[in-house]
Amino acid sequence: MFKNLDPQDIKVKPFKTFKNFTFTNNDSGSGVFLIKARSGSYKQYVSSSDAITHIISGSVTSSFYALPTWNMINKTFYKDNDKPFRTFGNNSNNNRELNVSASVISVAREIIGEEIKPGSVELTTTIDSKTYTIKDDNDGNLYDNNHSASFAAFKSSSFDRSQGVLANGSGSEVGNIYYSQGLIVLTDTGSYTRDTTSYTLKYQSTQTIYEHEYRMIAKPFEFNTTQNISITPGRSGSLTLKSGTVSMSNFLPPGDQPSGEGTGSFKTEYNAATSSLGFVTGSDFRPYVSQVGLYTEDGVLAAVAKLGKPIKLSDEISTTFVVRFDV
Repeated sequence: MFKNLDPQDIKVKPFKTFKNFTFTNNDSGSGVFLIKARSGSYKQYVSSSDAITHIISGSVTSSFYALPTWNMINKTFYKDNDKPFRTFGNNSNNNRELNVSASVISVAREIIGEEIKPGSVELTTTIDSKTYTIKDDNDGNLYDNNHSASFAAFKSSSFDRSQGVLANGSGSEVGNIYYSQGLIVLTDTGSYTRDTTSYTLKYQSTQTIYEHEYRMIAKPFEFNTTQNISITPGRSGSLTLKSGTVSMSNFLPPGDQPSGEGTGSFKTEYNAATSSLGFVTGSDFRPYVSQVGLYTEDGVLAAVAKLGKPIKLSDEISTTFVVRFDV
């Protein structure tokens, strides 16, 4: 028996999930790469004179040139920062300044999901034998954790250069992160953009999951029949399967003829039942629900929910089944 669901009995609720990731500079082919970016004149550009970063992923080697990388980053995120409609990334409550050199860490879409979770980034990097811990502030700014108080003063003053370390903010804010694009840009006039010898990147990816809830109401005297083969003589059920039918187990539950040793077998053929056993014909008989199927409008079985234990339907009150699953 089938029954259409009332739209008010269907709810879809989104919620965000997060997953921790940790990568180091030794994770070759992981999808996390550090690339050099350097400013300069692009007129009469000679690629052989440029700084090159070679990325090896499996058997494929890709080469990234520092000058084109710097110009791409500048055009995409920095050059028109005062014109939000021309730039990518969140433009609110962050400070964007691209200096003559930068280190860009690119994180592949497959391992950030929808975006890197704001506030989850911790980058530990070694530069000139000195180790720095760099974090993000939820708004796309990166700062040296050793100067967190200075960065707080710098940010609270609307990025006034009279605030912060050395009275110009240097050493507190050291770059930006673009959460949706999976790009970390370290750019500063100090030592933060020099070539790193090692780094460890920790962050959380973001993925929206949708919880589907379906309320199915069986009113009294609805669903008052059962398809369980145990109500038919010889467990013949409603199927007719001729002798020689291939893959009999596709039509019948395991152990159709269970033995005392815990094994089972199937008959060579089955004939559909024309009657039911006597115990189901009385007025006291009520079916038990053991599973609920959800079908599409085209009659295709889309999901099956199995109950922890069978529930007996009532002929006096409605019985409500609630099915939830995440997609």
